[in-house]
Amino acid sequence: MSKSRTVDLTSCYPILSKIGSAREILVPVAVLILLVVATSIFAPGMLQPRALANFGVDASPLLITVIGGTLPILLGSIDLSVAGMASLAGVLTIELNGWFGSWTALVVVGLCGVIGGFQGLVQVWAQVPSFVTSLGTLGILSGVSLLVSGATAKPVPANDFLINYFADKTFNFPNSILTVIGVALVLGCVMRFNRLGRDIYATGASEKAAIMSAVRTFRVRTLAFAISGGCSALGGLLLLAQTSFSSPSFTGNLLLLVIVGVVIGGTAISGGVGGLTAGIIGGLIAAWLRVLTVLIGINPATQGIVFGIMAIAAVALTIDREKIGVIK
Repeated sequence: MSKSRTVDLTSCYPILSKIGSAREILVPVAVLILLVVATSIFAPGMLQPRALANFGVDASPLLITVIGGTLPILLGSIDLSVAGMASLAGVLTIELNGWFGSWTALVVVGLCGVIGGFQGLVQVWAQVPSFVTSLGTLGILSGVSLLVSGATAKPVPANDFLINYFADKTFNFPNSILTVIGVALVLGCVMRFNRLGRDIYATGASEKAAIMSAVRTFRVRTLAFAISGGCSALGGLLLLAQTSFSSPSFTGNLLLLVIVGVVIGGTAISGGVGGLTAGIIGGLIAAWLRVLTVLIGINPATQGIVFGIMAIAAVALTIDREKIGVIK
């Protein structure tokens, strides 16, 4: 009789025992510091407390979306629907206000979480790659946003308490920044102390080995994409609180910025390497670069070129070619 084998993921994949190591974080932190120093040359006023607070508020939609988008990439997958999810959240918060009143934003966040989880469900059940699933979802959500809103910009309802909270301050500190910190702490604890975090890293390192070790990859993938969908909705609502209006295209180039933010922080697109801390640092780098490009005179219309080059370079530097084998 053959003996059953249990695969020790920690011994098979040493990276699991070094999650969040200082070595992985030092390079992105150094890049962020260099950017801040460079910015101080062009605009010393950017380092004033009030300017930094304004930067934090402006960066909060991107940061919270990066936090959620990190989880699918840790799985070795990708969620390309984040911008469409954020736009849909903004549109539905306005269109459904007549039904749900001041609770509309919370209902929308839950709905987007369900949509995100359904993406993970489809990937496992139908064996469709995450790239195809989330790209299709992006098209669907963008189309729904256009149809529901009539392709027009509309003002934010005054009675939605969550939007009002995001736009307000607590003890003179922006609530949008507090929201990002709160979500980061909660998900950080989940990734550090809950089995879901360990299972996400295990699945990203090797899904076959994870299945052999009794990891329920079906559940892991569904939850990871549900969290990504919920965080994308929060990103859209944070942006809605800033702009005071919503339209199907008000998220702009959020998708590209999210991908840049995740991978430039050191999270490998091939999965299993990186984490939320790396994603937050990468998100700050992407947000600060957006400001820096404006300060040095780069036309905002050409920012996509800069971030597109950065995305390709970051993926080239972080991808694990041994795991993928052949680049197609």
